[in-house]
This record gives sequence, structure tokens and C-alpha cells, in this order.
Amino acid sequence: MSAEGAGFELTSVVHLVRPAGARARTLESLRLWIAEATAATLFYHTVQCPLRHPESAELPSDDLSAWVAGVVQDRETAERLSFAVQSRSGSAADLREALLDVLEHVPDKDRFARAVPPESEFVLLAAESVTIPTGVVANDPEALVAALGEAEPGVWFYHLIEEPWYAPGPPRIARWAREHGDADLARVLEEESRAGRCLAAMRRRVIKRWNRGRLRARVAAATRASEDQRRAAAHEAVVGLVRRMTRPDPAAGRGNGEPA
Repeated sequence: MSAEGAGFELTSVVHLVRPAGARARTLESLRLWIAEATAATLFYHTVQCPLRHPESAELPSDDLSAWVAGVVQDRETAERLSFAVQSRSGSAADLREALLDVLEHVPDKDRFARAVPPESEFVLLAAESVTIPTGVVANDPEALVAALGEAEPGVWFYHLIEEPWYAPGPPRIARWAREHGDADLARVLEEESRAGRCLAAMRRRVIKRWNRGRLRARVAAATRASEDQRRAAAHEAVVGLVRRMTRPDPAAGRGNGEPA
């Protein structure tokens, strides 16, 4: 719903999780499976993690780096995987490339070593998205921010994280804001969508930055209004002075013998 004049309906999302049919016991087997994994599998183990902890004050760990750190006990590789997830999650192809680059730089002997017991294998899963219309429709950017302020975490996740991941580019919600005259809100939504923050921080920053922008706009408008008022007052003063200067002087008439 991004056509000019159309409202924007907020949408939430839930995910149906199913086995992807793959398991990893070493860094090498993890590398092989990542190379073949579907976008839905990469999404579940990396991008979807913040939605499982929507009130967290910090960005939760992705599944891959958590398993490598806690089970394989390779903290250096885990940190590199975590950085790859946080910095290269713009699309499935970009993320896959970054993850494989990390694992391919691990020495061969280390990739095949440290095989974990069968009960500690990494089970790859896939998430299928089911969108849920909220019925909440915003007809202008101000109403959109108000609706977002009341929206559940799934709405924030869907519009600012999931949609841009599956369809790279500016989020649809940001494009709508720009099309409806609020380029500042669009910029805030685009920047926060890419920032890699937890959902609670994303919500807080979007609303705070938009309110700050609105305050600056009101102050600027008030300043312009004050300047206009001062100019109008100065103009009236000049007009009044000109009128007094050009008005006939009654005393001069009496000096010429005219009746008082």
C-alpha cells in the first residue's frame, strides 16, 4: 500500500519452524551446510534471533556463533561469525558470503577437529513466515509513528528487519513515508533498519529521533513566525512615520492668516 494517497497498514509476523534436514558436528560440516542452506535457514539462525528476545536491552547472539562459542569452544571464530552476522545481514547472498569467508579462514585441521558429540550437534532449521494484518492503517506519517508506538515487536521486526532482508533496498514503510511527504522519517527508518540494534532500542530510537525532528521543525517555524512579525511591525512603523511626515501641518495654515 504505497500508492499516493493510500494508507499504510501495519503487519505483524510469526514464524513456523521446521527441520532443514542438516546437522553439523564440526566447523567444516557447518561450512558445507551454510554453503547449501536456503535463505529461510540462514534467516532463522541469524536475522530472526532478535524477535525471540523482543525486550532484550542488547542484541541477542545468533545461533551460529552461540553454538561455535558454547559447544565447539572456539571463541575466536564465534566472534568473527557474530561480526559477520551483524555487519553483513543485508541479504541472504551477502550473509552467506561473509559466513563462508570466516569459516574458510579457519585452518583445515581446526575445521575438522573438535567434533562434538551427537547430542550436541547443530541442527539446522528453517523459518516460514506467516504475516498477520493488524487492521491498523495510518493515513499520514504522524499517524504512522503514533501507530508504531503502540505496535507489538512483531510489527517492528517485519517492517524494518524481515521485509528489507528478503527484498533488499529501502524498507517499504520508509518508502511510504517519503512518498507521503516526510523525508526525515523515511531517513530515520532506513538508518535504524540497517543499524543492527535490538528491537527495544530500535523502537526507542525511531520515536525519539522523529520527536526530536518534529521539535526542531516547530522551533524553526516559531522563529520564522517571529521574524515575520518583527518585519511586519517595522513596516507598520515606517508607514506610520511616512504618514506623519506627509500630513499637512495645521499650525502652518494659521501663520498664513487662515482661520484656526
